[in-house]
Amino acid sequence: MKTSAAHAKLEQLQLAAEGCLSREEAQKILAKAEKAHEKLESSAAPLHRPKR
Repeated sequence: MKTSAAHAKLEQLQLAAEGCLSREEAQKILAKAEKAHEKLESSAAPLHRPKR
């Protein structure tokens, strides 16, 4: 997943989280947000490694 797509996904999930009314719905959104964040971190990891 490209970083721009991951950022867009996180933004969509944030908007959905603001409008959720039930705990179950909020937990589903949080799980999706964590997954998108992990993908974003894994794609950015090579850029943050020190060069030897």
